[in-house]
Amino acid sequence: MVLWRFIQQDPINKRYLLGAGTMSVSLWVLFKLFYPYPNLVLDSYYYVKASVLNWDINAWPIGYSKFLRLFNLFSHSANLLVSLQFLLLVGACLVFFFTWLFLFKPGRWISNLVFIFLFINPLFLYCSNYVLSDPLFIGLSILWITQLLWIIYRPHPYMILTHALLLFLAFSVRYNALYYPFIGTLAFIFSRQRIWLKLAGIMAPAILLIAFILYTGTKVAEITGERQFSAFGGWKTANDALYMYAHVYENNSRYIPERFRVLDSMVKKYFRSYKDPGDLLKPDYTSGSFFMFAGESPLVQYMFHLSGVRWRWPFLNTKDWLAAGPLFQEYGFYLIRQYPLAFARWFLWPNVQRYINPPGEIFGSKLPYMWLEGYGGDYIRACLHLNSIAFRHSAISLSQEILYFYPKIFAMIHIAFLIGLAGFLFCHGFRGMVQSSLYCMIVIVFLWRCDLVFSVFSAGIVIRYQMFLMVCEVALGSYFIEYVYRHLDKQPSIETV
Repeated sequence: MVLWRFIQQDPINKRYLLGAGTMSVSLWVLFKLFYPYPNLVLDSYYYVKASVLNWDINAWPIGYSKFLRLFNLFSHSANLLVSLQFLLLVGACLVFFFTWLFLFKPGRWISNLVFIFLFINPLFLYCSNYVLSDPLFIGLSILWITQLLWIIYRPHPYMILTHALLLFLAFSVRYNALYYPFIGTLAFIFSRQRIWLKLAGIMAPAILLIAFILYTGTKVAEITGERQFSAFGGWKTANDALYMYAHVYENNSRYIPERFRVLDSMVKKYFRSYKDPGDLLKPDYTSGSFFMFAGESPLVQYMFHLSGVRWRWPFLNTKDWLAAGPLFQEYGFYLIRQYPLAFARWFLWPNVQRYINPPGEIFGSKLPYMWLEGYGGDYIRACLHLNSIAFRHSAISLSQEILYFYPKIFAMIHIAFLIGLAGFLFCHGFRGMVQSSLYCMIVIVFLWRCDLVFSVFSAGIVIRYQMFLMVCEVALGSYFIEYVYRHLDKQPSIETV
């Protein structure tokens, strides 16, 4: 294997490998002394419940619940679960790191900087300790983008299968992977192989994703009588639209379609009663999803109105919650079409600011350290054999102090990446690159653009959703900055493969 020979033939790479393994294991052991239990949030209980009951659909993608069920065939140890999540994340970072070294040949100080970010980063430790899909999704995504880089540099027929499998697994764990096929298509177009192999590489993941979407829609139809892929997406569309509608509803004299009138009336009544400005930048416990989860939200109240239920908690994954999804999606898109400029002002622009400086959300919060029996304690006991999660107060305070700075760190990484990219283009850095390395760079930049558009328009924006992109930004942004520094200092250009 080319990558293994690359590691074995260079003493520095051997030291990187040994250092990454030693540091990662040592830090994890030390971390678990302070945090002997996994972290649990609301999402965790839903993932575990879906696993224990072997559901085929969930409020979130079902992949992580299936992963938990597979894990339970061998063990119920909570610490083994989070340790496996951490090892997957570290292993994926190792493969990506050495691939980046091989393809781009960065200087020593840049290599050391990226090494520190990947293998001496407290955020990865905290992230892996959650019973959440994030560490699994991040690890799969890092392996997926690394596979694309090798498809460009040295493609093999088996990569058609491994790429399709990685993309499918990532999509089944989180729907943020919805735009991954576009990145994969570009990589296969750039790859040096026969046209029929390129077409097979493009079509294979598409077939798997379409089959998954149709299967999910069928399972939802069995419960609600109406086919839909993601009820969560419908709720999210309406939620996003209401952050805008709060600022324009009083001036709305337009005709409201019959199917939206009761809902629209309840929405306006809520805004008048609570005088909610719909400020997406205002910190709250939902991190931009207030109208989806808050009990007083008009969307939640309308769901109860339809079902005749006065109150039910938790309400996610119920038949009523699933059934409301399609109407909410229609309503949300209707409002966005009616007020596109207002939507850009009150939702898209604040979301751009959130993208640059993402909220910490669960990182730094006390909620993940509390046992929430009413959310599904019995399912946690069945899956992970836990009866409580008792953390020391000093450990909780330490996590808040460490994680407090990460929103600013992520903002600096975003800004440094943009400045580095602009400087690299200004200095015509692409002219000196070998074609394969140039194509790899283009694919990562395209990934960044797709993630920006997808996140700003439709995804929730919090730190844990940006961790995969941060790995790519730190690696490529460092390369850009080093090139600009050497160019301005009139030193030789960075060599590329």
